[in-house]
Amino acid sequence: MKKIFYSLAVLVVLTGTACQKKVTDDVVPNDRLSNDLAFSSAQKIENAVLGAYNALQNAGFLSGRALLYVDLQGEDVFDKGVFFGDAARFNMLSNNGIPAAVWTAGYDAIVTSNRVAEGIAANASLLTTQKATELTAECRFVRAVSNFYLVNFFAQPYVFTADASHKGIPIITKSFSSSSPEANQPRSTVKQVYDLIISDLTQAIRDLPQAYASTYATKTRATRAAAASLLARVHLYRADYTGARDAAKRVIDGEFGTYALRPAPNGAFGPGNYQTTETVWSIPNNVNDNPNTNAALPQHYAGNGRADLAVSRSFTNAATNTYFAADDRRRTQMLAAGPAPNTAFTFTTKYPDVATRADWAPVIRYAEVLLTYAEAAAQAATVVDADAVTKLNLVRDRARVSAPAYTVATFPTKAALVAAILGERRIELAFEGHRLWDIMRVKGTVQNKYDNDGVSLLPAQAFGANKSIWPIPQAEVDKSGGVLEQNPGY
Repeated sequence: MKKIFYSLAVLVVLTGTACQKKVTDDVVPNDRLSNDLAFSSAQKIENAVLGAYNALQNAGFLSGRALLYVDLQGEDVFDKGVFFGDAARFNMLSNNGIPAAVWTAGYDAIVTSNRVAEGIAANASLLTTQKATELTAECRFVRAVSNFYLVNFFAQPYVFTADASHKGIPIITKSFSSSSPEANQPRSTVKQVYDLIISDLTQAIRDLPQAYASTYATKTRATRAAAASLLARVHLYRADYTGARDAAKRVIDGEFGTYALRPAPNGAFGPGNYQTTETVWSIPNNVNDNPNTNAALPQHYAGNGRADLAVSRSFTNAATNTYFAADDRRRTQMLAAGPAPNTAFTFTTKYPDVATRADWAPVIRYAEVLLTYAEAAAQAATVVDADAVTKLNLVRDRARVSAPAYTVATFPTKAALVAAILGERRIELAFEGHRLWDIMRVKGTVQNKYDNDGVSLLPAQAFGANKSIWPIPQAEVDKSGGVLEQNPGY
């Protein structure tokens, strides 16, 4: 385990990531041939921080694949081309390459962020105190993002046990050398992992800038709004509804800048729409970032790309997606039949840039913040919460046509309101990496899920099922000498 972690991290920090230039296209990484050179000037230190974001952009991680996998195992898409093998069927083996790639990429980002934070601390005299604090906060944010995705892929949801004492992932908070025995860590509990994520994000909210010199950087580097929005999601996943409501409210109230929905449902997607008021934080891509067409979101999702993932009838059918009205604008703006030979299938149009594969990965949108607030406020209240209804309507109203707006009177119970909010999340955040985990965090069951033919239904996947989470890569288990424990069922 430790050899994979450190060797990849050193490559990112000291040499950059070749064609995966990311957060600031106008910054050319300087010479990083040694640790000393990597942190020998203020500019080189900042470039090293950008290398941590580059680690997140790994094609198997947040550049697109990680978001895709969360929906692949939900019921709203099906693997038409069987490109992802047994992943969609909850039937992977412990040596499957998909979990291995995500594990390696996630820990690469973690160890990179740790390494850079240590370099900042050791060379703080080259920076102003404020700059050193801000750059360190960016490292914390990268680590928090990585831990959040890893713990949800490789461990049961926070609510699986009453105190989240079940097995999580190894916590790595230092940059170990390849020979250090300290790098071989056992799995911490899910609660311990979440505690670290919350600590990192809470500190990041205090220390990050509200904005950067360009809109591009503000939408792609960590900001206070991005950290608060992710913290709201983290609290929602652990069913801390007061915490989720309060964190989301800070963003909604404009404490960290102005965010707003675009007028049209598709206004935050496609070329020209990545740096809008609805974008909180995204992973940007350009033609050089995804030279392998097999790794790009538009290639997998678009009908004129590889067209691997078609939209399931479970998503489009009102019987199985009861909140998706027949005249909802998201049907016409976000869904379309594919070109020949895929005219019989429906695809999402959220990622249309097949030609250059440059669609940004929308990790956090303002629509999610509003829906997180609505759900958390509804859950925290004892009656049907009026403010939750208002926030729900903000998202729903831009897409509804003939359906009436919701009012407090629409919902006979608090549970009915929560169900409507969860239904709206399913529609609004579809194909953005939320569905499976939204089901599991409320102890739901994946049902009405189609196999690769789009006709046969797969068995239901209940909350807490062994294979609703991924195997720890068997190679890592073997290398750990028994320190790293495999998940049950693998």
